[in-house]
Amino acid sequence: MTQQDKLKVPGEFEVIAYDCPDFIGDYTQIDYGDPLSPRSSMLLDEFPIEDAVSGCASEFEEQLALKRWVRSQWNHGWSVDFDTVTDGLDILRSVAKGEQFCCGHYARVFADCATALGWPARLVGLSIEACGFPRNYNVGNVGHAVAEVWSNDLRKWVAMDPDLNCHYECDGVPLSALEVNQGWLGDGGEQIALIKDEPEFVLPTGPTVELAGRRTPGLNRFDEETCRLLFERFGRHQAKDYYARLSIGSRQWVDRRCLPTFVCHFAPAGAKRWTSNPDDLYWTLNMARLGADPSWDETGAALVISPDHCMPWFDHYEVRVDGGEWERKDMPFSWPMHNGANRLECRAVNVRDRKGIVSTVDVSYTPAIW
Repeated sequence: MTQQDKLKVPGEFEVIAYDCPDFIGDYTQIDYGDPLSPRSSMLLDEFPIEDAVSGCASEFEEQLALKRWVRSQWNHGWSVDFDTVTDGLDILRSVAKGEQFCCGHYARVFADCATALGWPARLVGLSIEACGFPRNYNVGNVGHAVAEVWSNDLRKWVAMDPDLNCHYECDGVPLSALEVNQGWLGDGGEQIALIKDEPEFVLPTGPTVELAGRRTPGLNRFDEETCRLLFERFGRHQAKDYYARLSIGSRQWVDRRCLPTFVCHFAPAGAKRWTSNPDDLYWTLNMARLGADPSWDETGAALVISPDHCMPWFDHYEVRVDGGEWERKDMPFSWPMHNGANRLECRAVNVRDRKGIVSTVDVSYTPAIW
């Protein structure tokens, strides 16, 4: 057999282990913001956000630390700046002047700070089931807003409530807003634990309460006693009942146990696309999916790796061969085979140098024997 003939037979490739997470849904359907934008840079320059999340044992602990920091910046209230602030930077600058804001503003600040740090986050709109034409204690108290952040540690979206400074868990696993929704509509949330943090929610008092009365439709009078009763109602079920309805971006979750509504608090609810498909709302992020083609020449055999990803703000790939050092690689990447077991690990990295979830493949290679 000639050398040329031998090159036609590469030897034996056998995949002996494979751990590459599945991509779910379309991660490109929302705008995640820009962690390198001037506004994001100003957030990090003007406020000690990076210090607030430093020293934590894991990424998820850092995200909890960010929730605590956002909560600690002000107490729940209302502001004359409601109509002028446009993002987290505006809100924090107003807070520095003594203004107070409510749930949607806490969620906005958390999401914008997470973006600046390189964590994908988004806003989630919530409301009770009877939100259209509320009566009695529900007036002025039908909706809520939280943020969700993608956790690489947990490989899922997790709901963070920086207003109440809490998140929810079931059997020790942090939950998404939809998981809280399903628990509430299923058994009233009996299996769901509220995980509180410090500082706790502080009941609004003083001038901010008077301002709320002027800004809230349906309230002829709003004093501190009314405010106390409203927030007592709000916390009656640990706010789980506010997850009866949820919307993310342009989509609203629809459940046969809680059908859509066109009105929310006496006003049009806004145009939403209804869905009962979890993948429409809960796509995966920060993963790398491997593809490989065998190749060989006089120098030996290789697998040509061509990955794709579902990472917002993607910058580059890193690979590690046989447990060595992580290295940045342009793709496609030629992975040389040696006799025996070969291991490749690959991950995507974003523009803030946040590492994605690692995909791994183990290949046993045996050269052709002549």
